[in-house]
Amino acid sequence: MRFVVFVWSPDAVAVRHAGELARAGVLLDVGDLAPAAFGVSGYWLIDVRDHEEAVERVKRIALPACVVEIRQVAVV
Repeated sequence: MRFVVFVWSPDAVAVRHAGELARAGVLLDVGDLAPAAFGVSGYWLIDVRDHEEAVERVKRIALPACVVEIRQVAVV
């Protein structure tokens, strides 16, 4: 299953912290987006077994002062 993980942070952290997901072989895409009201937004597109695995993989990454949202991507 594919999930997009949005990360809202005061700093651009998505690209910097993508290494662990890449080493695990689940990272499909990563990017930092234009600044949002909260700060800088970024995303990871990952391919994992289920939502629980997505949550566990994101929990392993140190993301201080971040808001994280994990959403399943519909594959058509």
